[in-house]
Amino acid sequence: ENIRSLFSFLGGHIHVMTYEDSGIESWEDIKGKRVFVGPPAGSASAQTTKLIESITGFKANEDYEAIKLAWSAASQAFEDGKFDVFMRTGTMGSAAVDQYGAAKKFRLLGIPEEVLGTDAWNDYLSTPGYAADTLPAGSYSNQVNNDEDLLATAYVMFLSVHKDMDDDVAYQLTKAMFENLDDAHSVNQGLTPLTLDNAFVSLGARLHPGAIRYYEEMDVSIPDNLRGGS
Repeated sequence: ENIRSLFSFLGGHIHVMTYEDSGIESWEDIKGKRVFVGPPAGSASAQTTKLIESITGFKANEDYEAIKLAWSAASQAFEDGKFDVFMRTGTMGSAAVDQYGAAKKFRLLGIPEEVLGTDAWNDYLSTPGYAADTLPAGSYSNQVNNDEDLLATAYVMFLSVHKDMDDDVAYQLTKAMFENLDDAHSVNQGLTPLTLDNAFVSLGARLHPGAIRYYEEMDVSIPDNLRGGS
């Protein structure tokens, strides 16, 4: 109740990775395989198993072995072949993702078109902070299937402030971001998806009145559910 937003953007994607020699070319191929689902603590593993079930119907530790490790340990374990499928977050075109293919190429598993619109998929995407977005062909030089666009889960970032922040301060913060967007894009690749025309992507928190004032000045259409932020 005390949170108000200024804007949102897609902060990065969940890259579902497997090495070319794993024998995995589709989601159905992960049956019986070892799949990293996230660290032992936190919600990441629950969301990963929900993602897999929404696409395949597979259940963790029944249809595949769910591996839980700390992020840093999992990264090395994937390169060492300790499991078959790795869920790696990262911004589009990230060098940190591409480096996993330095020794041997990796494959990315995209979201199959046939699951879009299903109850299971819609339930997965109803989780706050998630959206579907395209990873363009050619994003990674070390990706074996980099000749095709892939649909992936993206996670949403948003800038929030206290509802009692002075309207003028919220207005100036919002204005400063969008009037200096080219500079922001040049210094932080993760901000590239943020544009004035796409400032409310998958945003659930109501906008601060100061931000609303700026968007109205710029003739940006504001969804009704994001108003009433006082």
